[in-house]
Amino acid sequence: MKASILFITFVALLVGGCASTETIREAQGQGVSRIYHHPYKTVYDAALAAAKAKELEVVENDDKDKVGRLVLSHGITWKGLGEKIAVFITPVTRARTKVEIVSKPVLAPLNFQPDWQQVLLDQIDAELRAGK
Repeated sequence: MKASILFITFVALLVGGCASTETIREAQGQGVSRIYHHPYKTVYDAALAAAKAKELEVVENDDKDKVGRLVLSHGITWKGLGEKIAVFITPVTRARTKVEIVSKPVLAPLNFQPDWQQVLLDQIDAELRAGK
């Protein structure tokens, strides 16, 4: 009896902790954000360059109506079963842009990935300083 309760709990954790493209796409407001003193297009391009520099797969690239969203994926490694990452890019003014990053593991209990939110924000900083 105890084994079946533990098994059901484990399965619930696995299923409940899984990130999909759909769940990460709808996670705006749940991440870490930073304001950049650069125009929207410059920051959007820097976010794409940051994803490429960190060898993340671009699953979705949505740049509609001056509000951008990138959905990125980091695959399976020895540290875990991957992550889904959403980057929301929103103009605040003509010269300032907000970037919010949400990162969720594909399989929560078995994941030891880097802090993709901080890694990507730092890489966007580097891309902007480099003028890319």
